[in-house]
Amino acid sequence: MAVIDNDYDQSPRILIVEDEPFIAENLQEMLGIFGYENTEIANSANQAIKAIKTSRPELVLLDVKIKGDQDGIELGGIIHDQYKVPFVYITSYSDKETVNRAKHTQPLGFIVKPFTKDDVYAAIEVALFNKNRIAVNSGFNLFETNPTTYNNDSIFIKRKTLLEKVKYSDLIWIEADGNHITLHASENRDFTVRKSLKEITDKLPKDRFLRVHKSFVVQVDAVTAIDTNHVHLGEMKIPIGRSYYNAFTATLNTISAS
Repeated sequence: MAVIDNDYDQSPRILIVEDEPFIAENLQEMLGIFGYENTEIANSANQAIKAIKTSRPELVLLDVKIKGDQDGIELGGIIHDQYKVPFVYITSYSDKETVNRAKHTQPLGFIVKPFTKDDVYAAIEVALFNKNRIAVNSGFNLFETNPTTYNNDSIFIKRKTLLEKVKYSDLIWIEADGNHITLHASENRDFTVRKSLKEITDKLPKDRFLRVHKSFVVQVDAVTAIDTNHVHLGEMKIPIGRSYYNAFTATLNTISAS
């Protein structure tokens, strides 16, 4: 049972593999702004492998051109084949040869330098979303790794001494306004809590809820259409940020109609 109250769930463990200290520290600072406080930096393949063995991160941000005996793409292949940890490449190289090498290691995304905070946030959110979706589709037992989120189909929202059940399928969208978060559920049920948007989304299954704007999260199954400025939830329109639009639509199966 997931309960939205005053507890703070531990954020995902993210390993940054980057041999340029300024870039590594800049990334770590960005992650802290997003609420990802549980981070570690490695500046070589050897350090990265040691960190993976020790802390088993949920995601690795991996620079393509790290110095040493193995570059980032070689390390990516090792991480994928031996440790099964998802990773996102960071690169200033988008030439055909680099992309062809990189794609065969099956990364969950690319962050191209120079990057913005939005680029990094969108790449991480999509990677974690796809990581959990892959786990669900493959039958991985998510209860063992996150029992408070995946052991049923609902959250319980605490109002004083009452725990009110809200099914994930009934939770349509979430809106941030300053220090207050409003959870909008079906049948005109709204719940306002003093939390950050990151704290709330940490308590929800990432394969079902996706951030589309700095102030909005939507339930993916409730989305009926998307345009370049809005996510449509039936008659409701939720604004979608440019970088979030690209990240969101990249996860969808699409075809073009004449």
